[in-house]
Amino acid sequence: MLLCGSASGQNLLQNPGFEDPIDPEGSNGTTNWTIVYAYGNAEDFSVDDLSSTDRAAAGSSFGGHIRARHGWFAHAYLKQVVTNLTEGATYTLTCGKMQSGFKYTDEGDPPNLSVYASLISGSSSNAVHGYSTNSGPYSLSITCSASQQIEVQLHVSKKFMTEGIEDVKYLKCSGRFDNFSLTNTP
Repeated sequence: MLLCGSASGQNLLQNPGFEDPIDPEGSNGTTNWTIVYAYGNAEDFSVDDLSSTDRAAAGSSFGGHIRARHGWFAHAYLKQVVTNLTEGATYTLTCGKMQSGFKYTDEGDPPNLSVYASLISGSSSNAVHGYSTNSGPYSLSITCSASQQIEVQLHVSKKFMTEGIEDVKYLKCSGRFDNFSLTNTP
């Protein structure tokens, strides 16, 4: 999908701060973030970037945003595949900002809401979680496989929640993302 060199220190991600529109379902063939619905579909989520009129007007300090639209189980993620990398080289994903929009994120087993970034290369993967009390920065690394590509995923997974009329918790279940970079680590 994405052709780039793997020079040390160069950010290999396109649209790392979500200033440009997200490609909703990879439909327009751009090398940008695409949305994947692991459980649910487009009607189950609100997905925004900084180019969205309401987000820009609100002056949001986060670029990418995924929010569930109902109380049922829902899981979606933003994905970007970086190709033409160096097999055996280590690459580091730095998450400038990643945060859960729900203060009860860590309650429950499984948790009410999981917001996390993951790297996948061949059969290897690595992940780091974001929390409601800390927006980052976070980082994680992976060694590039023989596929010479790394898939970056930014997840929001919400379990089923029952709410009272006065506290519709699912409206607060969101993941916020901004300022990501994937670089070759010497």
